[in-house]
Amino acid sequence: MAATSSEAIMIELEKEGWEWIRSERFHKKEKEEAKKREANNPMKICVLKYDHFENIHKLDPKLPAYEGAPNFRQVPGYLVFGTGQPTKDGFLNALKFIFTEAGAQKCLWTSMRQEPVVYLNGQSFTPRLSDRMNENMEFPGASGDDIEWLQDQFVGSIKAKVEAVKNDRYAQDEDKGKVLYYRDTYAEHPEDRKNIEYTVHLDNDEDLVTLSGLYKQLKQIDDSFNLDYARMPIVDEKAPRECDFDAMVEELRGVDANTACVFNCQMGKGRTTTGMIVACLIKDLVQAGEVKDFPLLKADKNELPDPEEFLDEEHKFGNYEVMERLYKYIPEARQGKAHVDHIIDLCGTPKEGGTGLQNLRECIQWTEEKFNFEPKLKKPFWKQMSKNFIERYCYLIMFATYLRERAPRELDISFTLWMDIRAEIREIIVHGARDFNFM
Repeated sequence: MAATSSEAIMIELEKEGWEWIRSERFHKKEKEEAKKREANNPMKICVLKYDHFENIHKLDPKLPAYEGAPNFRQVPGYLVFGTGQPTKDGFLNALKFIFTEAGAQKCLWTSMRQEPVVYLNGQSFTPRLSDRMNENMEFPGASGDDIEWLQDQFVGSIKAKVEAVKNDRYAQDEDKGKVLYYRDTYAEHPEDRKNIEYTVHLDNDEDLVTLSGLYKQLKQIDDSFNLDYARMPIVDEKAPRECDFDAMVEELRGVDANTACVFNCQMGKGRTTTGMIVACLIKDLVQAGEVKDFPLLKADKNELPDPEEFLDEEHKFGNYEVMERLYKYIPEARQGKAHVDHIIDLCGTPKEGGTGLQNLRECIQWTEEKFNFEPKLKKPFWKQMSKNFIERYCYLIMFATYLRERAPRELDISFTLWMDIRAEIREIIVHGARDFNFM
């Protein structure tokens, strides 16, 4: 479409360097985008869902527990921690341990959650759609700033609803100031979870804040906490995107040895463990700057002559067919896998030498067990989860391989560019995940 005469004049003036014209056009476009975003704001129709479900704390009972910080733990030998979304008191308990007992001088706390998080009376909540309350909302491609905006909007929406009831002369006095929320009974399959309705009073505006607002409150409570925070939005139970790995590198590469790196998601399981693994790899290869060899995990046919038992052990060690295709293209991936397997075990459960909730290699085999024994109606859920998990595992191996190669060269190229150069790897992973059949 041809430009109008006034637009043509502005374009010409802009070409001649009239910065105020460029600025005016930019601000006009910015206002239009803000108006469009507000019109499509999903927070207006969301309900409030309580983060903590029954039995959210799943760590081995022999490990220490910290009130309000479910599944808080430290990777053995690393100043790296993981936790479920803490309450306000849970944050304080975790930070006290990090600075007093673990000896950290600084803390970088990274939320791996893509879903917005708000705090009401010191407890954490997320928005959910009323007809899909058992599923996290997904915002593909959302940046940390996008999630911050959604959090602000959600807080504003809750306060507006409370205010509307207060100003309604027909509303019962006992209903004024109440906030409705839901809490579920946990089950592995979302359809098996039951939601129960509750209410809580919002007495003061400062009692309802975004996650960022809570971080600021924590610093005010104890100014000895040398705390920085970051947002790394990852979709639940899925592999980080290549740009997400690059963002984590940028966030963590300058962290010194005395800085604690803490990661959390809702429960402190998949996304949290992914962040912990990435941090440990960066501490090994970027901060320590030493590329070591690690033993390859391999089943022994002499010890397991039965073919079915041997294959079962191979899968426990993450030796699937897609791995052989990756090794054929990039042989260095064998040591990348060996290194990441070592870290996965440290971040995994006590039986592998870790302190965590989930082994990100063995959970692939776990989805096979679920697929085999669950009713037919639930099988597609577990099949899709297995595909997500094998893709995540492949990407962790490739990321470790990238770091082992490029860290000695001061990370001269990004992980995304490294993958661009080896575009066939993407095809191998995509097809490997799409066609994955537990082999």
